[in-house]
Amino acid sequence: MMRSFRSIFGSPLALGFVGVLSLSLAVPLLTAHIQEVKAVRETALPLLAALPSLERRLALLKEQVEVTELQAALKTGSQLERVRVSVLPQEADVPRALATLELLRSTLESQGVVGSLSPIEVGREQARSDGLAAVPLNFQLSARTDGVRRVLAFVRLAGLVTVGDALTTAEKNALIRATEEENPAGIIMLEQFFSTDLFRYAEEPRPVEEQLKRSLQSEGFLTVLEQATETSLLKDAKELFQGPVGPAASRARLWPMEFLAIDRVELKPGSSPDWYRLTLSLSLIRRTS
Repeated sequence: MMRSFRSIFGSPLALGFVGVLSLSLAVPLLTAHIQEVKAVRETALPLLAALPSLERRLALLKEQVEVTELQAALKTGSQLERVRVSVLPQEADVPRALATLELLRSTLESQGVVGSLSPIEVGREQARSDGLAAVPLNFQLSARTDGVRRVLAFVRLAGLVTVGDALTTAEKNALIRATEEENPAGIIMLEQFFSTDLFRYAEEPRPVEEQLKRSLQSEGFLTVLEQATETSLLKDAKELFQGPVGPAASRARLWPMEFLAIDRVELKPGSSPDWYRLTLSLSLIRRTS
């Protein structure tokens, strides 16, 4: 009986049958394993491939949060405080505003582009509809063409604290779009550029601009940056504060300047060629609360 059993299962035919049976049982297991491996590859590999990008985005978001918190701290402790104390104080500092205008006149007079300045008439303070109050300042000034341009630029710069303040909304939006097209992470450096002290930038703009250019180097961005810095109030700020006006204002501690709004400008020919009589009506603005 034992010999008969061994003879049956020891034969080649029997061994072949056992092999086929084992293989048929193994195929479903192999198929399931292959499907599992395939599923892992289809789900895990794309995730692995995306991990570096996700990690970069997470790091960027963390950095943005840190920068935002830092800027908020700086704005609260420095820029905003300067606006409250110097630019829009609760009490209008008329003597300081008059000293600023006299400094401008005397400095430009030494350059031969401004002449006499009439006594500055200080009017009665008036309430404004926006919750602010304004003290009228009226005066006349004789100036050459270049002197008129510089005086008006100086008044337009009064009350500005940062580089971003000296740019229009359209100019800032153009820089933001150019940054996002090249590298969204560059928004961090652009925000730092916007928050740079205007006086410090105007005195020495190159280090500030070069730092930004190291992060954003595309031709499109550099073109927009050049347009923004050479056609906006930034150009006037550089021209004014790199000249005698900058050091004089710094020595007299007249920066930042109070906020001056232009109400009326009148320009008439003077007694000599290229000389004009400039009449200005300004408002010295202060906070009421």
